[in-house]
Amino acid sequence: MIIPAIFSNTLKLNADINRAAKSLRGDVVHIYYDLGFDWMGYASIFFKIVLSDQSSGPAKLREVAQRVALTLMNEVKTDENGVHAYFNFRSQSEVAQMNDPAWA
Repeated sequence: MIIPAIFSNTLKLNADINRAAKSLRGDVVHIYYDLGFDWMGYASIFFKIVLSDQSSGPAKLREVAQRVALTLMNEVKTDENGVHAYFNFRSQSEVAQMNDPAWA
């Protein structure tokens, strides 16, 4: 099994994600991620993105989610690094209500 370099260079990965988060400020409150393998065994990065309540409304959610996903994939260079990217979005108020430790 080949392990992508992104799995071992977490300092660069964190810097790439922080750069993306800064460019998405206003829409994105926080970005969490986990590295692992998807159900098919492919190296993957699983993003959990907390959006501001305003950005997660029905009128903006699709546009914001697409922009966030593309920005993260471009900054992290998921294709070049050989990892699949998965995205899960929640609003800031949803995270507060659910009290889920995975999103804390």
